[in-house]
Amino acid sequence: MRLSLCALLAAAALPDPGRAADPVHSDRPNVIVILADDMGFSDIGCYGGEIHTPNLDRLAAEGLRFSQFYNCALCGPSRAALMTGLHPHQVGISRWTGLLNDRCVTAFELLKRAGYATCAVGRLDMVTAENWHDPACVAHHVDRFLGNAGGGGPGHYFKAVRTMKYFMDGKPYTLPTEGCYKTDLITDFAVRFIAEAAATPEPFFLYVAEYAPHWPLHAKPEDMAPYRGLYRKLGWDEARARRHRRLIELGLVNKDCPLSPRDERVPPWQDAPHKDWEAERMAAFAAQVDSLDQSVGRILGALRSANADNNTLVLFLSDNGASDQAWPRALDKPRETWRLDGTPTRVGNDPTIMPGPADTFVTGGPPWANVSNAPFRQHKNTNFEGGIATPLIVRWPAVIQTTGGITREPGHIVDIMATCIDAANVTYPAEFNGRNLLPMSGKSLLPIFKAGHREGHDALAWATSGCRAIRMGQWKLVAASGQEWELYDMEKDRAESNDLAAVHPERVRAMAAAFDKWRRMGAQNK
Repeated sequence: MRLSLCALLAAAALPDPGRAADPVHSDRPNVIVILADDMGFSDIGCYGGEIHTPNLDRLAAEGLRFSQFYNCALCGPSRAALMTGLHPHQVGISRWTGLLNDRCVTAFELLKRAGYATCAVGRLDMVTAENWHDPACVAHHVDRFLGNAGGGGPGHYFKAVRTMKYFMDGKPYTLPTEGCYKTDLITDFAVRFIAEAAATPEPFFLYVAEYAPHWPLHAKPEDMAPYRGLYRKLGWDEARARRHRRLIELGLVNKDCPLSPRDERVPPWQDAPHKDWEAERMAAFAAQVDSLDQSVGRILGALRSANADNNTLVLFLSDNGASDQAWPRALDKPRETWRLDGTPTRVGNDPTIMPGPADTFVTGGPPWANVSNAPFRQHKNTNFEGGIATPLIVRWPAVIQTTGGITREPGHIVDIMATCIDAANVTYPAEFNGRNLLPMSGKSLLPIFKAGHREGHDALAWATSGCRAIRMGQWKLVAASGQEWELYDMEKDRAESNDLAAVHPERVRAMAAAFDKWRRMGAQNK
């Protein structure tokens, strides 16, 4: 049962948008972008996972899945790329903080000027090229919004905390003191927006920046219940092996793709102490993904109820791979007054602290991130596949005629903005509101939706927290922070298990030079 209190609080009427600009065409599609937070490649059912995700599975059955789509390995860079169609270093974003520079424009700015009704819920990072920390600036370009404008994850799923300020439509917003779960809160608002916007002649753009399944591991008991026994039975080794087999069966990875080795910090499941606590951690994470899937189901249901589902482009993806971050008990003291209601929080990955309830702060850590990112290597904040590979599910019945398919065309999160404005028949400008813009780096995915192929990128590259990578065709060059380049054949080895750098030194040199050239693109913004 969803939260009626949150629904009532989110039920403000749509303001008069007062837009000038391009003429509105009723045949232009609505666009919905749903971005999960810290969700791994194989967490959802249609990407090999055991978590119950019927709505995302149906989205895939009615649309198209990408098997080789990439994000930027970290929240801030990914969101900057998604919103601007530029690489993070082009717009001045290196981690999760900072402001976009004046050489870019966001999808919200372009689509609102083109006559779209606009709405953003959840994490409001990067939704405007003005000061996205300032709700007044967000309100210039987003008609409706509910969420936090200061970046960061959920902070807390159930309660208000001192480090996370919320806003609704430009004004401070106080979270309900009881009966609130943030995944449901932002979904209530999104569903209301769809119903109101679909009743107007304008198309709409809705950005659902989900909090789930970012830590802390906060979940509703009813969502956790189905998973406790499952993960106690499977453990992390069998869970990874099953996901690997299922991905091969689904055709999302090559049949020769190996399963990456277990994280070196993690013991075999049979040797793991505190198995009940470990299973509870993954049960809470799975419940967060389950709740996210329920959110997607409610959004799709709102589209159907509004008779708007046929000509609505829906894109679902994740901002990075699952996080391996542990949380030490040393941070107990700062959390004692973290909640606004003064309730102390039990902090740390400690077997005496069972995750899930509102008075806890626990993370999944390396063992379960290793499962979420299976079959790939490493995790969030690295440029190995476990950090940058994301599911991408696209549904657009008016355009995608062959449903349930998988495309192996590579793509990148910079392509999302290009795709949205291409679908809306909006031209990317050279100038916007006095800002001279860099040429867009993203390329539209629309040709793939229509004909199954496009002229893609000559190269895709990443630079995250000292890590670096470049992919050119089937070859990927990657390095951990402070380490030497490694070379992998992505057609045979997406698990990055067989380093071929010593076998192909000339290829390494050529690709390293291409990476350096890409990295120097950041100088264009100065």
